[in-house]
Amino acid sequence: MANLVDVLSAVDDRPATESGAFVVDGDRAGAVFVETSQVCWAAASGRGGRLRDLLRHHAARALEATELDDVVSHCRDEHRAFGAELEARALISNLGLRAALKQHTVESLIAQCDGSHAVTWVPHRQRGYRARFTFPPIELLAAAGAELYPREAAGADRNLALVPTAARTAGSFVIGDDDEAVAVQVAGSAVLPVRNVLELGNWAAAALAACNGFSPAVMARALGETSGTAALGWRSARRLVHVAVLDDHDALGALVAQLHQLGHPAVLSSRLSALHAGAERSTSQSAL
Repeated sequence: MANLVDVLSAVDDRPATESGAFVVDGDRAGAVFVETSQVCWAAASGRGGRLRDLLRHHAARALEATELDDVVSHCRDEHRAFGAELEARALISNLGLRAALKQHTVESLIAQCDGSHAVTWVPHRQRGYRARFTFPPIELLAAAGAELYPREAAGADRNLALVPTAARTAGSFVIGDDDEAVAVQVAGSAVLPVRNVLELGNWAAAALAACNGFSPAVMARALGETSGTAALGWRSARRLVHVAVLDDHDALGALVAQLHQLGHPAVLSSRLSALHAGAERSTSQSAL
């Protein structure tokens, strides 16, 4: 079934050498186009004009509809890449183009992945999509979570700003309507698969619900017994928890001290399987 977590996890699982699309059947038909185990873009029925609106929103200046029509016609006639032509005409920046494509992909994923339709993998018969941007599945999942839970996700930026830049991975999670952790923001030097990141979020939510955070004495003992990679989880609001995975013991201790000063309950673990996931991804770019 077209569940958002399942579809994006399936993207993680595709071999990096494959390209193709997960096609969603039914009244909310659509497709998720995949290359190098990342998402190139997604499309859903009935959303034909939304990308145009997003491009105009992220444009370098106010655009007339006729300007975009002219770009489309020129690219079709000259076999030019649409994104490259927009940039060549200085209509949109590289960052603006990526932001528009990401938002369109996130909205299309939400529209089609409602859990009620079948999904089929269709291999691409050519050499690939040659997409200018590709998106790690976890980046899109977090963006979708923030779209669905904007009020609950408030404060994610402030909390992840506390995390040292050397952190392997970090994330903020809303406790969703079904009591499962919903990723709403991710950061860090490693891009982990969707299932591993959600394991971290669910661990933090469950641990903080069970004990409402370690006491200072328990946290000090846990820090003293920790060596190597460890996960620190904390709560900043009733439905918002965060996790940082750190290798640096001094940085870990400094973050614990900051959270104590802020009054955020926290827990620590060095035993989660997600800490040692070997399938780390890195964002790649080619040509749209």
